[in-house]
Amino acid sequence: MNTVKERVKVLTARLALMSSCVLAMAMPSNAANVSFNFSGSVAEVHGGVFTSGGSGVNGFGSSLPVTGSFTFNSAAPDVLPGDGSWGLYPNPIQNMSVKVGNYTATFSPGSSVMQVINNPGLGDTFKITLNGFTSNPATVNGLTPTTFEMELVNPSGNVFTNDHIPTTPPSLSSFASNQWRLVFSGVGNRVQGALTSLVPLPAAVWLFGAGLIALVGLGSRGLASRKDS
Repeated sequence: MNTVKERVKVLTARLALMSSCVLAMAMPSNAANVSFNFSGSVAEVHGGVFTSGGSGVNGFGSSLPVTGSFTFNSAAPDVLPGDGSWGLYPNPIQNMSVKVGNYTATFSPGSSVMQVINNPGLGDTFKITLNGFTSNPATVNGLTPTTFEMELVNPSGNVFTNDHIPTTPPSLSSFASNQWRLVFSGVGNRVQGALTSLVPLPAAVWLFGAGLIALVGLGSRGLASRKDS
C-alpha cells in the first residue's frame, strides 16, 4: 500500500514539474535579457596583430570572416534620464563572444557601456564598448585582447525615436556607417571592419533553453523520488 502511495506522490510531482516546463517554454524566464548575433569581415589590421595571410590565432590578415553574439539587460537604467537625446547605460552587457577567423575572444560580465543617441537632424548613434576579454590561446603574437567596440552612425538622425535601449537590432541599412573593432594590449594594435548583419538570437533558442532546464529539473526530481522510495 505504501508503495502505491509513493508512486502516486512521484507521479503527482512529475505532473507538477511538467506543467512548470510548459510554462517555462511558453514564457522565457528572464524577459529583460536580449541577445543579438552579428557577422562581418575584417577590413584593416594594425600593429603587432597583423600577420600576412594570418587566419586569426597566428595573427590576422585581411578579409577574414567575423561572427559573434552578445546578451544584454534591456531594462538597464539610463544614467542620463533627463536627457531624451542621449541614453547612457553602464554595464548592461552580460556576455559576448566574437570570432575573427579561427580566433575567439570571450567577454564575461564586467565593464561595458551602451550608448543610444537620438538627435534628429544631427545624428543617431548606437554604440557598445566592452573591456575585459579572455581567449584561447591567451595572446595573438604576444598581445592580449582588451576592448571591443561596435558603432553604428546615421548623420541624418532619423533612425531612433528615443534614446532607449533597442530590444530589436537596429537595421544596418539605416546607418551611413558601421564599424566593429577588437583592440589588443599596447598602442595601435587592433583588427577592425564592418558588419554585414545584426540580428536577434532566434526566440526558439530561448524557448529551447528554458524547456531544457525544466526537463533537467524533472529528471532530477524523479531520480530523487526513486531514491527516497
